Amino acid sequence: MSTQADSASEKIHRSFTSKPWIQLVAGLVGMMMISSLQYAWTLFVPSFTQTFKWSLPTVQLAFTLFIIFMTYSAPLTGYLLDRFGTRLFFTLAAFCVGIGWAALGLVKSLSALYCFYGLAGIGASFVYTGGIATALKWYPQKRGLASGVMAAGFGAGAAPFIPLFGYLLASYGYGTTFLWTGIGFCVILLIVAQVLHFPSEALTASVSASPSAAPKVQERGLTPLEMLKSPQFYLIYAIFVAMASGYLMVTAQAKPFAKDLGIAANIVILAVTLNSIGNGLGRVVWGFLSDKLGRENAMVIDFLICAAAVALLPVLGRNPIFFVLLIVVAMFSFGPIFAFFPPITADRFGTAYLATNYGFIYSAKGVGGIVGGVICSSAMLWIGWTFTFYGAAALAVLAALGALILKRVPRPDLGKAIAPAGKRSFS
Repeated sequence: MSTQADSASEKIHRSFTSKPWIQLVAGLVGMMMISSLQYAWTLFVPSFTQTFKWSLPTVQLAFTLFIIFMTYSAPLTGYLLDRFGTRLFFTLAAFCVGIGWAALGLVKSLSALYCFYGLAGIGASFVYTGGIATALKWYPQKRGLASGVMAAGFGAGAAPFIPLFGYLLASYGYGTTFLWTGIGFCVILLIVAQVLHFPSEALTASVSASPSAAPKVQERGLTPLEMLKSPQFYLIYAIFVAMASGYLMVTAQAKPFAKDLGIAANIVILAVTLNSIGNGLGRVVWGFLSDKLGRENAMVIDFLICAAAVALLPVLGRNPIFFVLLIVVAMFSFGPIFAFFPPITADRFGTAYLATNYGFIYSAKGVGGIVGGVICSSAMLWIGWTFTFYGAAALAVLAALGALILKRVPRPDLGKAIAPAGKRSFS
């Protein structure tokens, strides 16, 4: 039996797909395929409001529902990924994303819009949760950087497609744009599904044995129930909600805000493209810095920069140059929340149940979607853009304060935690 196990381990080590960098690239490609579902949405909002005469809040409710489906399904998708591996559910995700996104070009009612965008959100949940968990498992010594790279795929992955979306929208309309890009996303995700997988126990053991590896205690982990009983879980969750609310408000309202300011359409396309790049670059930079400076220290600095940029947008944003600059700075500092919280989950609660545990924490983005989508678009109608942006800046300041408090909270004792036994893997 031992000889057979050793032989299987040798084959795994020789396997091309078991190289960490291959897994990182595969996950990165998967993230890029779901990026446009969120970050290109703002380009389609005017098409729906003008074609069907739907109000802005009712159209943006679809965005909120997408965020809710993507984030609130994360604990379940994380559990399924931890339990059964990635291949089966990445394949399912490919069809959910492809069908959901392509069908948006055919909808004639708000209910259909909500349904199909929500379906795409469920598919995106599998890809996002699985991609982040895979990166952290393959790179235990560089969690901040690894999660930053993966999160950058989601944050900046739309950038190459924004000009394409702009061209297709202008030349063929929103229906054709949704259809062909949906098919493309589906095909590429099906290919990723055949490559991506978690490391085997043999590979995990060999990584843990290296001198530079993280302490062995970090291979253990609290169960989801144990994590939910920990007070610091709720502090982390509250910080995530505060930042996600402002982040999703800026993401969803960028084009409507620019239109009200009188910013030209070509400047908006430039801003959306550059903020996608800044969003992704910020995740890599701040993920790397969090490995060097400490998670909480990096969070405080980043969140305060974010607050300043968001507060200045309604003040200086009428100038096209300042509009683009401040949007890019805001997204450069908003995006890193998705590089901070995965490694914090691993640092504080271990890696044994990482996909499931991060699924619970990631659901904070769903709360942020409600605040940043529907509530902020409704608040704008009542109090205007200025105070809406000031509110988002205030939340970023509160998040920085929360990070300072978190720094003083001791980590749970993972020495008593155990790795899950009897897991099956179809990856």
